[in-house]
Amino acid sequence: MRSIAIALAVVLATTSVADAGALFSVPPGTQALQQPTLIERLERLAEPSRNALLAACCKTCRKGKACGDSCISRDKTCRKGIGCACDG
Repeated sequence: MRSIAIALAVVLATTSVADAGALFSVPPGTQALQQPTLIERLERLAEPSRNALLAACCKTCRKGKACGDSCISRDKTCRKGIGCACDG
């Protein structure tokens, strides 16, 4: 059993990236799904999800401004710490 593991490790270590594509080829008659490039994947991760931003706000202040977990008038001073309310 150990010899099989060693043989497999040697094959994987000596297989080039180009040869590895042949190991995982797509069966004839089917199309391979095009994988996004690394740059495309990173760009998708960098985009803030609108749903995630909305979920982070317990209240969206349209007329006033956010103060803690609620909204206050824009001309008042907030004396609370940062909460879940968001300016909208």
